[in-house]
Amino acid sequence: MLRGVQGIFGGTFDPPHFGHLEVARTAYHQLGLDSVRLMPAGDPWQKDDIDVSSAADRWAMTELLAAHEPWLVADATEITRDGPSYTIDTVGAVGGRSTLILGADAAMGIKSWHRSGDLLDIVDIAVVPRDGISRGDIEAALNREIIWLEMEPIRTSSTGIRAAVRSGQDLDGAVPDTVEDYISERGLYMSPTSRHGKSLSSPSMEKISTGATEDAINAARVAAAAISAKSGENIMLLDLAELLVVTDIFLLATGSSRRNVLSLVDEAIAALRELDREPIRKEGTDHGKWVLLDYGDVIIHVFDKATRDYYDLEHLWADAPRIEFVPSPSITDS
Repeated sequence: MLRGVQGIFGGTFDPPHFGHLEVARTAYHQLGLDSVRLMPAGDPWQKDDIDVSSAADRWAMTELLAAHEPWLVADATEITRDGPSYTIDTVGAVGGRSTLILGADAAMGIKSWHRSGDLLDIVDIAVVPRDGISRGDIEAALNREIIWLEMEPIRTSSTGIRAAVRSGQDLDGAVPDTVEDYISERGLYMSPTSRHGKSLSSPSMEKISTGATEDAINAARVAAAAISAKSGENIMLLDLAELLVVTDIFLLATGSSRRNVLSLVDEAIAALRELDREPIRKEGTDHGKWVLLDYGDVIIHVFDKATRDYYDLEHLWADAPRIEFVPSPSITDS
């Protein structure tokens, strides 16, 4: 059992499917992990000759898959990083003890990865079986022991799903209904060029929704005012209702310190409790570098300054309309 350890399960996730979910569930239960972080690659350096859907689309679909389990997290660490995605950098950015969850073919190739020796010194490796590759093959290639996940090889592939969509075939339960709807609404995979041909803000695409609801806007403004009153900085409300199916609004804010981040989060929770709202998911309250509060139609991200700059979510969603709110006078000003 690996208590106090998080699993990192990376990939292009183009699209994420039930095979990925089965891998995450097996690793979580077999190893006793605290969580599994699904990590879509931003610029997968070993796939630079392959056409890959936009980072925003892949992250949105990964969020939809992650909604199936409370311990499963869609992590934007790699898609918000400029340049190639190197696993050694990701492990350092996430922090804490980590186990990498890899397919057998990927595990065989670790020695070709950037700073592979340093990586193997700081993580455990959990491997998904694949026909034709044995546990002994991988341990010989890496010159170390690995964790062999007790499951059958995954037969579903993202490549096959993309081909099925392109040819008009039924996906036959390979992905959650929410992911299938997203693929249809975004027009993904309809032709070999469609995966890069439409941006998140393309006016020619079918709208996913007609905009954030009044209830979501009101809740976001109430939370923003509460954060403002506690000296929260750089507060931003982004209307993502026409860009995502997972939420209506992102509220972004910065605290002056990790202690201040947690204080801002407490103020937001208290303010929304007055509206009979409670978060359905909280992350990051153990360290205070980046706290996420998920209210369904509103997702609140409160960062310290360094973490806000690192993830740069406002750059990722630069096309999203801004929602105005009236800042409250800071408590320190009154």
